[in-house]
Amino acid sequence: MLARAMKMAFWITYDHLGKFLVAGLLWSLSLLVPAWVAFTALLSGQPAIRAVIGVPAALIAFGLVLPVPSAGLAHLVKVLIDQRDGSLSDFFRGMRLYALKSVALGVVFVFAASSLGTSTWFYAAKLRGAVPWLGYGISGAALWGLVFAALMALLVLPTLVQKKAGIGATLKLSALLVLDNPLFSLGLALQTLALTALCLAIFPLFLFLYGPALAALTGSAYELLARKYAVANAGDSAAQQPLPFPPDEEDDYLNRGFRDFLFPWKG
Repeated sequence: MLARAMKMAFWITYDHLGKFLVAGLLWSLSLLVPAWVAFTALLSGQPAIRAVIGVPAALIAFGLVLPVPSAGLAHLVKVLIDQRDGSLSDFFRGMRLYALKSVALGVVFVFAASSLGTSTWFYAAKLRGAVPWLGYGISGAALWGLVFAALMALLVLPTLVQKKAGIGATLKLSALLVLDNPLFSLGLALQTLALTALCLAIFPLFLFLYGPALAALTGSAYELLARKYAVANAGDSAAQQPLPFPPDEEDDYLNRGFRDFLFPWKG
């Protein structure tokens, strides 16, 4: 299923590269200033600057700023999957529709990452001399919690724009998807890391395409998970009542190959 998600994401990006480049630039520019301030302060080596400027700037960048355009990209990808076409107006519409909920989710994940990341270090260091087994146990549990939160974060915005549910319901469904599909979620995380490394190595890719490409990958992953559960829930009735999505052989994002990339005019 991960290979199908990657294939769908590739063809979504390929078909809509023009609007993705513009949306990706807007996504990057929205993050550029607060992220630059945060990283400059955190890498300054001055504890006071880190505490007064770096930490607040990082919280603003990743908890308040980043979720809004990311929700816009998630909504754009949803439209492109559902309708096979869309426009930049869908990007802005997604930002408007999900601004408050995406910020709330961003705050939740920043708080979770900060708490779990601190706990991973704190208990192992502070309890190492007295009760090391307890310190390492708590730190290990915090580390697993941090990994689980990171896996949830990959699916939370596609879940938000697809289900249009509240914050609690969105978090619950994201957690259940990760719990029920651990290997798929881990593979998605590895692909995300590979995409991140590639785009950081080739900075223009990061500036123009990283946000949309990541949104296409996670949106495709959610779409195929939704199809998996739709088929499972339909059971034997699927033959009498067609499912609300095309089979792979009729899905334009899933039935193309390398020939279509080389000779798109022959499709």
